[in-house]
Amino acid sequence: MLLLLTTGCGCNQEGPKITDLFAQQDSTPPKLLSAKAIDTASITVKFTEELQSKSIMLKVNGVRNTNYLCVRDTLMLYLPSPMEIATSTRLEGRVEDQWGNSTRFNVEVWAHNPNRAGILINEFSTKGSANNPDRVELRITKAGNLAGITVSNGVGSYIKDRCILGDTQVFAGDFVVIAFQQGETEMPNTSEYLGGLGSNNGSITVTESPDWESPVLDAVLYSNRTTTTYSGFGSKETEACALLLYQGRQWDSQLAEKAIDSTNSTATRTLCRYNYSDTNSEQDWYVCDTREASFGGENSTIPYVE
Repeated sequence: MLLLLTTGCGCNQEGPKITDLFAQQDSTPPKLLSAKAIDTASITVKFTEELQSKSIMLKVNGVRNTNYLCVRDTLMLYLPSPMEIATSTRLEGRVEDQWGNSTRFNVEVWAHNPNRAGILINEFSTKGSANNPDRVELRITKAGNLAGITVSNGVGSYIKDRCILGDTQVFAGDFVVIAFQQGETEMPNTSEYLGGLGSNNGSITVTESPDWESPVLDAVLYSNRTTTTYSGFGSKETEACALLLYQGRQWDSQLAEKAIDSTNSTATRTLCRYNYSDTNSEQDWYVCDTREASFGGENSTIPYVE
């Protein structure tokens, strides 16, 4: 039933005004969808709904910036000076929608890398030791720059640790190794916390940049397939990561039994990719034989046999 209210006065010859008391008015503030550098001096910021252009407030690295263009739900922000590759910019702001609902945001936007290298995860270990810590090896498939490419333990908001690669030119066929655990030998590329990867169950992702909505370049999902909780992954976070990879078409299943089998892996029996096959499935992977880990070079062709 629709409730209506009539208002008016005796001098109004046009009849009473009708007001719908249940008329719908937007009461939800706009939500930030993405913030991404599109070149060295421009950042595009996208929201869930159209913005009120006169009420926008923006700061870049703490300094007010009014050099922007608002087109419906998107802001095009022009920086006062170009961003250097392998650096980030802190973007703060306040925006309103057409109904006056406001939201504040504070994000870090990574510099655009116009010559990004092509990458595949080629080898990794998750049961490390002091002599052989947890590591992830990347194979370069296309020459380019590594600046901003991020290798993470986890997916999206479930990332536990990461390594942001620096301004380095690489060539097809090169290998890049990242340590995710403290070892006796110092390595040039290490994760931020060196807390190690999940021993039996987990995921590893490579993204274009550290930006939270950055596209995934490659990913792996692994499990020992014996845990009974959380769909076989043993933790709610790993279960959520599996679902995200499946939904993003980065892995062919969200089930633990379809992940790479980590059961027989050790510190020196690493998980290796078959001849650069990339079907986003367990079929691309095998466990190499004992002491056949080959970080920094071509994978061993000798598989582990029980």
